[in-house]
Amino acid sequence: MTARKLHLVLVDKIQVHNHYLPMIEGGGLFVPTNDDFNFNDLVEVQVELVAEKNKATVPGKVVWLTPSGAQRGIVRGVGIQFQGEHQPKVQQYFEGIISDRIAQAPPAPCY
Repeated sequence: MTARKLHLVLVDKIQVHNHYLPMIEGGGLFVPTNDDFNFNDLVEVQVELVAEKNKATVPGKVVWLTPSGAQRGIVRGVGIQFQGEHQPKVQQYFEGIISDRIAQAPPAPCY
């Protein structure tokens, strides 16, 4: 099964915090998209961290689906669970970016 490509631009720590999914085992990100996905679809997310001046391709699988018209006006998208041999490092990297606020609820969660 070929991994589908997604792209996510996160401008600052607040956006990282809003998109990070700490409740997903191994860590994950919410990626807004209008594309149709199914649970367990394999993806590669090109993540651009503007404040960190860093780009990375993060492999994962779909573990969360937010449909169009979701409550609270939440945008349509997918939750991606980090996968692959570098999963622990990817999780540690994202959690390190938001380490000063990870125990707090995100100010404007995307999920």
